[in-house]
Amino acid sequence: MSGTITVLHVDDDDALLDLTRTLLEREGEDIAVESAESGSEALTCLRENGHVDCIVSDYEMPEMDGLDLLERVREHDPELPFVLFTGKGSEEIASRALSTGATEYLQKGAGTDQYTVLANRIENAVAKRRAERERTHTRNRYQALIEHSSDLVTVLDENGYFEYTSPSTRDVLGYEPEALIGEPSFDMVHPEDRSTVTDAFDRMVADPSATPSVSYRLQHADGEWRHLESKGANRLDHPAIEGFVINTRDVTERVEAEQRLSEEEELFDAALDALPHVFYVANLDGSGWRWNRELEAVSGYSSEELRDIEIDEIFAEEDVPKVEAVVERVLDGETVTYEARMKKKSGELDLRRISASLLTDEDGEAIGICGIGVGIDEDG
Repeated sequence: MSGTITVLHVDDDDALLDLTRTLLEREGEDIAVESAESGSEALTCLRENGHVDCIVSDYEMPEMDGLDLLERVREHDPELPFVLFTGKGSEEIASRALSTGATEYLQKGAGTDQYTVLANRIENAVAKRRAERERTHTRNRYQALIEHSSDLVTVLDENGYFEYTSPSTRDVLGYEPEALIGEPSFDMVHPEDRSTVTDAFDRMVADPSATPSVSYRLQHADGEWRHLESKGANRLDHPAIEGFVINTRDVTERVEAEQRLSEEEELFDAALDALPHVFYVANLDGSGWRWNRELEAVSGYSSEELRDIEIDEIFAEEDVPKVEAVVERVLDGETVTYEARMKKKSGELDLRRISASLLTDEDGEAIGICGIGVGIDEDG
């Protein structure tokens, strides 16, 4: 054990106080003993010292016996290790001591072996308390961190039941955190996503080093399904946690925005494909970006081929300089209508009247060139 153990020994026998100090400090290298001749003196020492790791007290003492002292100490510190070390004990006293909150009950005997036992009991009791205090401190520190996080932090037990949920539960799921404690988390997951979530959880159980991420839907208190992303970690062996920590972010707005964008893109593509004329959008370097099916049908090139095709491959050789000049004018912000012969994959030429213009973003920055090509025969 690291760190000095300060023991307050209480006994009305001066000789025994000196002997106990000598033998305990000999038995335990880290033990330092302070002495008090009465219960009241011990309480004064507690108040003034402020740091005592363990109390060892006799039972029979004038004014305040060991059990009375124990009761007073428990008012001051419910967890402070307290060993009742007495020469006039009984089963009744031992029972009363333990029920009052004594950590250990040890009867004095002849010889010095008893001090070896006493030192061992003191070290074990103090080690246990220090570990518990460190565990509490760590847990409080973690809790302070996560209580100010906008993300949802939960701790699940080995069966996936909630052991802890952070205050952001109110914002993310609409529940008071306490309402979910002891509830099965998987029951709140959308039926179509449940196997994905349980598989990820099972991976953490089987492999404590695994930190799976999963996207799924979970039911809000209002009945709506929220889109969540979670990353889990097995912390069963961590004394301050002893469970599975799940960090969760609500991505509903992002998912719904992506869905709307996808629907808009599908609608836009459908509108382009409905055009009876060739339509295209090229990058500023001339490479293909988007086009409609009419361009594929007229040119005979596949979608993959059009993506990498060059100007001299899609236009007649004699018209390439004209097209390149038009591109320069369009990049300067001009909308240009011109005629040029499209060269099909088969080698045939198809005369088109093309209207080209610059495509800009919300800030007015150029991002591409769009155009529509009408067949001369169609135009009349």
